[in-house]
Amino acid sequence: MARETTAEERARLWLNYGTEYRAKTAQRMLDHFGSLIAAKAAFSVGDEAFSALPESVIARLNEANQAGFIERMLEQMEKKHIRFTYPGDERYPKLLAEIPNPPSVLYYIGTIEPDPELSIAVIGTRHPTKYGVEVTKRFSCELASAGALVVSGMAEGIDACAARGALDAKNTVCPTLAVLGCGVDVVYPQSNERLYYEIIERGAVVSEFLPGVPPLGKHFPIRNRVISGLAHGTLVVEAAERSGTSITAGYAHDQGRDVFAVAGRIGDEMSAGPNGMIARGEAKAVFSPEDIFAEYSCLHVAAETLPPLNIVLLSSLPEDQRAICRLLKSGEMSFDEICDALPLSIGTLNASLTELQFSGILLALPGRRYGIDTNRTRLKDI
Repeated sequence: MARETTAEERARLWLNYGTEYRAKTAQRMLDHFGSLIAAKAAFSVGDEAFSALPESVIARLNEANQAGFIERMLEQMEKKHIRFTYPGDERYPKLLAEIPNPPSVLYYIGTIEPDPELSIAVIGTRHPTKYGVEVTKRFSCELASAGALVVSGMAEGIDACAARGALDAKNTVCPTLAVLGCGVDVVYPQSNERLYYEIIERGAVVSEFLPGVPPLGKHFPIRNRVISGLAHGTLVVEAAERSGTSITAGYAHDQGRDVFAVAGRIGDEMSAGPNGMIARGEAKAVFSPEDIFAEYSCLHVAAETLPPLNIVLLSSLPEDQRAICRLLKSGEMSFDEICDALPLSIGTLNASLTELQFSGILLALPGRRYGIDTNRTRLKDI
């Protein structure tokens, strides 16, 4: 049974289905007619105000105007636990409502906090270094542990690390929120399927794209304004000079929000983005989560909420896992490099690497590389 909706809400879904993510078009119709019920009634009698819209939009509005269409849409959403909110609704994020051209409808699965005390977007490359992975997880965990909401896009790389770091925080109600470039019922990328469900369990996935909409390249720059719009500040960890990360940081500037960046090693490709932002005065350099807390007096880290450090005795591990850990103590390595260095079969190596990841000892890095998760684990060889 679909949840109770008002006639105005059903009219909003009708207009949203027709205009899709074109929030400006929806707002113009609302401004012109005074209410969405009036807009829908005017469309039904062929009001000329709609004549300037693209034929594709008119066709979708006609489709959604068929008897029972919106009711069936609501029933399908209810089956998938999809909810929606919109500007003026008490559940709509207050920060997002303040930006130019906010989404006319925001779909979500999970629990959203409409007015968090502090919200920080954590963004960066899909191909981070081991350093980038560790820094992202550390910052995100400490931010969430202090009560901040960590916002990301759930992409591979820095985004996924941000969500995982936030989920490592204990005793937090809603540590993280992921903004998707597709429908909220679409898992993308598939490699983050497990993370997707973990986020829903403790936070939420949100999107302005209709349920079922696939991830298209043009969606992600549009999505990026929502990531920055949901946050008081945006933290850039690692990124190339020109990337989607710089687009999101640009949106943050346009929205009047803070931008922070973690300085990286000179000459590294993935440090060029944050280093350039710092050099041009577009971002404030931060060296620890405390530098972000210093900008916002509302939060303080509670040490007891941080995840405990995992002390692992190498002697307690199976022989194959012990050999892998000793090898990786000197630095990250690729699967092929580990395979060449150790007398293990591919099957045994795969199984051991998987077990070490589940134990929180190893990190799986882009390019099928592996390293010790030094933020969570200390190895002792006695």
